[in-house]
Amino acid sequence: MSHERPTSPPLAPPAPAGEGPLVDNKLVLGWFALSAVGMVLGPLLGVLASMKLDDPDLLGGIHWLQFGRLRIAHVNFVIFAAFTPAMFGLMCHAVPRLTGRPLVGARAAWAALVIMALALAVGLPCLLFGYLQPVEAGELPMVVDAMATLVFVLMTGVVLGTVAKRKEKKLYVALWYWVASFVWTDVNYLLGVIGLNFVAKGTTSAAMHGFYLHNVVGLWITPAGVGAAYYLLPVATRTTLFSHRLSLIGFWALAFFYPMNGVHHYIWSPIADWAQTIAIASSMMLILPVWAFCANMWGTMRGQWPKFAGPGNHVIKMTMFGAVWYLITCFQGPTEALRGMQALTHFGDYNVGHAHSAVFAVFAIWAVASGYLCVPRASGRELWSNKLASWTYWLEIFGFTIMFCVLSVSGLQQGAMLQNGQLPWIDTVDSIRPLWIARTFGGTLMDVGLAFYTLNLAMTAKRGKRAKPAADAPAAAY
Repeated sequence: MSHERPTSPPLAPPAPAGEGPLVDNKLVLGWFALSAVGMVLGPLLGVLASMKLDDPDLLGGIHWLQFGRLRIAHVNFVIFAAFTPAMFGLMCHAVPRLTGRPLVGARAAWAALVIMALALAVGLPCLLFGYLQPVEAGELPMVVDAMATLVFVLMTGVVLGTVAKRKEKKLYVALWYWVASFVWTDVNYLLGVIGLNFVAKGTTSAAMHGFYLHNVVGLWITPAGVGAAYYLLPVATRTTLFSHRLSLIGFWALAFFYPMNGVHHYIWSPIADWAQTIAIASSMMLILPVWAFCANMWGTMRGQWPKFAGPGNHVIKMTMFGAVWYLITCFQGPTEALRGMQALTHFGDYNVGHAHSAVFAVFAIWAVASGYLCVPRASGRELWSNKLASWTYWLEIFGFTIMFCVLSVSGLQQGAMLQNGQLPWIDTVDSIRPLWIARTFGGTLMDVGLAFYTLNLAMTAKRGKRAKPAADAPAAAY
């Protein structure tokens, strides 16, 4: 197939006199500091929940550390404390470079950072002590939801305002995804977290919940993360994107098919059969944007693999690690929506493995890659420890591979046993308990890797060697 080599992310011209620096590096560091806290707390809550499955009596006398509350806090903190601030930090770093002008309304971005930190500080104890809403991935109480909504509205204004007043005429693909992620999420968050409290109950509420829950991933995490990958890889390899056309095919396919597949969470439910069929078909069509994206990543890496294999280059390694799992995840997800497959997997660990594959192995890993790119550049220092970064890379690979394989096997095993219809449910649980222990081991490796990442970023900002001025224009611009 022929392909075009369009311009890479445009080189940022110097800011005009009196306009100040192009990038507010302190703002970038603030967002990544908040994300680093989430990268420790969110996974820690997850491993505690996993340990509770291994030993239900663990922490038995502490009501706010029981499995149900730990799991809810874990999900919300990975999404809103680990991933989301990292994306905001990357945008504050990249959007000025892609538009050629400083952020419009930088004070609003600072206000968003403060409000987000307060929302998370209030939200965690609320979730652990049971003050929550019955909406999956939207359990934060209404007052915290209002704060989170304000954060998204403020950042929407900052990013869209900067793009609207850009000096670079061309709109690089990362900006397409980021602009869409804000517009879609502002609507989805209001409909899901607030609207679900006022709509009719029963199947209407379930269908609307499926829309909200799946689009937290599909209309926020996915476009924000894919936009990040489209920025990170060309910058880290210092080469042009393989195909601008492929990136736009992926964008419009995502925009068209993702909003219609939320009902695939409710196959075999009382929701109208035609709605389930549309959701299944839309889920299968999501293979198209994923393959377009992955082809673009591999095309961009043509001739760049020696950089991947060489020492350092942690941004390239993490970005491609996420791309590999994105391909795996988004083959597994559509096939999982099929009626026959869902009858086997719906009530078991197979779904849990898929959810972790998407949110962790793809998007949280791209958040880590974003930190390794932005924090050294924003602090003007070299990465403090390449060894720690390598440990993070390999611990995430080995830890997540163990976790994913274990959850896939245990899910299929339990699903097959449940279809027997004659076995007591507790027997299916007892049969997979040894696999749960292996899951906890893999998750612990992942958490240690993220702790190394957080330590590395903190020490980079504080004690990293002063970076030498970039020798060439592209390096200086990026």
